[in-house]
Amino acid sequence: MFVSNLPARWRKLLLAGIALLLAAVIRIVDLQNLPNGLHRDEMDTGYQANSLLTTGKDYFNNPLPLFPHSFADYRTPVYIYSAIPIIANLGLSAVSVRFVSVIWGLLGVILIYLLTKDWLAPLIVALSPWHVQYSRKAVETISLSTIFLVALACFLRGLRQPRWLILSGLFFGLSMAAYSPGKLFIPLFLLVLILINHKPLFKISSIYLLLSILSFSLIAVPVGLDSIFGKSGTRFHDVAIFTDPTRAFEINLRRLDTALSSGQPRQVGLKTSVFAKLLDNKVIDITTTLASNYLQTFSTEFLFIKGDPEPRHSPSKNTIGQLHLIEILPLIIGLYHLPAVLIPWILLSPVPAAMTRDGGVHAARLLILLPALAWTITLGLRRFPRLLLTLYSLLFTISSFYIYGYYFTHYRFESAQPYQWGFSQMAKLAYSKAGQYDRVILDFGPDSALMAYLFTNKIPPRKLNFSKQILNTETPDLDNIYLLPPGSRSWSDIATQKLLSGRNLVIAAASVLPNPGVVPTPTRIDYPNSLPAFYTFEINQ
Repeated sequence: MFVSNLPARWRKLLLAGIALLLAAVIRIVDLQNLPNGLHRDEMDTGYQANSLLTTGKDYFNNPLPLFPHSFADYRTPVYIYSAIPIIANLGLSAVSVRFVSVIWGLLGVILIYLLTKDWLAPLIVALSPWHVQYSRKAVETISLSTIFLVALACFLRGLRQPRWLILSGLFFGLSMAAYSPGKLFIPLFLLVLILINHKPLFKISSIYLLLSILSFSLIAVPVGLDSIFGKSGTRFHDVAIFTDPTRAFEINLRRLDTALSSGQPRQVGLKTSVFAKLLDNKVIDITTTLASNYLQTFSTEFLFIKGDPEPRHSPSKNTIGQLHLIEILPLIIGLYHLPAVLIPWILLSPVPAAMTRDGGVHAARLLILLPALAWTITLGLRRFPRLLLTLYSLLFTISSFYIYGYYFTHYRFESAQPYQWGFSQMAKLAYSKAGQYDRVILDFGPDSALMAYLFTNKIPPRKLNFSKQILNTETPDLDNIYLLPPGSRSWSDIATQKLLSGRNLVIAAASVLPNPGVVPTPTRIDYPNSLPAFYTFEINQ
């Protein structure tokens, strides 16, 4: 009754504030332990931020780099630099690294309200499993989504108050530095946005337009040049469909099938016909892969039923979509009432992701699409009759109860292995036992123990010195701690052939010990679901 008596503007603000409070609760509760573990990419983000905080350099000794150099690649800078003040105040931990995402996520909830002026939009984002997932993990994509919303809000306001265009240009440029898909999406979107709004833009003083271009170029040009000619484009090269190393083999195999199916005898040196070359070639293969990836983004399976198949990208294995299933109806209705700005936003968002090998359903690379879908859903809901809206609200509440009930219970088990549960605990155990053994050896099988050890034990980057030798591998010189690189080893042979001298403690992933009985008296450490995660054992010679 109190809410209904408020003026419309204050009523919307109050309801948007409630949505923001709800968003904060869902994103903060048990942040340290859910997702259950801290993935090496999240640790790398925190370790880089801490290195910049304490030394002014990334951990490869580059002073204030545009793209911090990590072990795997060159990282986009926005999230890492924004983590510095949080880590400075809270210290280096899972909570501090992930709390940066919480802040970016809550800002996104606020900004979608400022764009739509409708309290339903922040409520949709607040309860979106897609948005919640990336507001609780230290991944750069949440910063791209939020900064893009700032840039767009400034642009739309700048059409009426031109000085805002200068800020818009700055934030569009910053979007390109936030996460790799932004390097392609932002220029494409800006081009169409300018074409759509060319009439009001032509009426604006050229000084404001020039300053907005300069503010955009200040960040966009260095980012673009480094991505094309520098090392920050390495990651895209590694995942792009254009550089897929299996393509030539698959095309040749299909050409062989074409030849054999047409009656040609199987023989060495079988010639490829012109027809086979026209039917199967690199251009067609890349085009069909690109189209398939693009269309998968809009599939009901990805958006509403199963979501991203990678467990780290979705709040369930295969039972929860990126959106609520109930949202399909207002989304369809909203598509018939799109404002001009949403059309290129929706159509262009999947393009960068579609150019990568698993991009069609890669939720992180596609997060930039979510606010546009939330806005569209809001438009659809506003066209519901009151009775249908009431029924929808009930079903949406039930859907939210199911999704977050699942997330805070079952997903605790599901997320443990994908998020490398136990890596931090084992790294801490190794550090605490170092003084009791001649060697403490960490063997995480197919994964590296390096970042977990550095992050958990807050090892200063200056201590890194890849010089030690053990078991014919190189590991950082960290006193008597040995971190084995990814690979397979026979601990039964190592234990029986006296390849190690002195007193040794081995902490090994359960995957490298299919038969733990081959090593001396192993101690088993289980995942939260009671399956074996690690074994510890001693080898004394």
